[in-house]
Amino acid sequence: MRTAIVLVLLESLIVSAPHLPAQQSAATKLVTIDGIVVDGANAPVPSAEVGLTLEGMKKTFARSDNAGHFTFSQVPLKPGTITVRRMGYRVRTITLDLFKLSAHEPVKVDLESVASDLDTVTIDATSGRMEEFYYHKNTSSFGYFIDEPEIRKRAPRFVSELFRTIPGARIQVSRRIGNSVTLRGCQPRIWVDGVKTQDTELDEVANVDEVAAIEVYPSWAGTPPQYMDRETRACGTIVVWSRR
Repeated sequence: MRTAIVLVLLESLIVSAPHLPAQQSAATKLVTIDGIVVDGANAPVPSAEVGLTLEGMKKTFARSDNAGHFTFSQVPLKPGTITVRRMGYRVRTITLDLFKLSAHEPVKVDLESVASDLDTVTIDATSGRMEEFYYHKNTSSFGYFIDEPEIRKRAPRFVSELFRTIPGARIQVSRRIGNSVTLRGCQPRIWVDGVKTQDTELDEVANVDEVAAIEVYPSWAGTPPQYMDRETRACGTIVVWSRR
């Protein structure tokens, strides 16, 4: 009886063994993900942060080149998403199409600008882009100013984390990305390189690696006239300067 049981077990192992390599091969199939990041005019968006999240794996990152292209080489063919961030654009997350990836079709990510066409401040760059920031920092008694050395020193994961030391600022985890920031209990107006953004959070339009400096005005008091906004006069103003 025991001999019969042993023979049955051996037979089942022999029959199932040839199927193991095929199953392992299917589970570990590797592909290269090529893609491009473009704006609303179909123009390439360089230096965008591209995050790849695959099921059961740690998130990996790439950055788009001057032509907007990015590549993730030899990654497992698994369900996942790609999230793209670039200062001045809304964060975009897309779900990977496994059939297209298997066919080596490139991934295209369209980014939407957060800029308002109606509200743009003209910046005199003849003496350097950051001259306005340092002028405000040296003359304002009401604002709070964070420059690039301070950002590097504090090494935040998200730009919003820099606001932990700003009086009246409150940081809460966002349902979308990073954190949401309020000043005096409401959402402040955000300007990026002189352009007013609409209906967006700070971490959605500003990446730590791209920010050169930040001006924070908790109220209208001390806010430079060109950045005053009656819609958010009680909620303060945030002015972000990029490194580009």
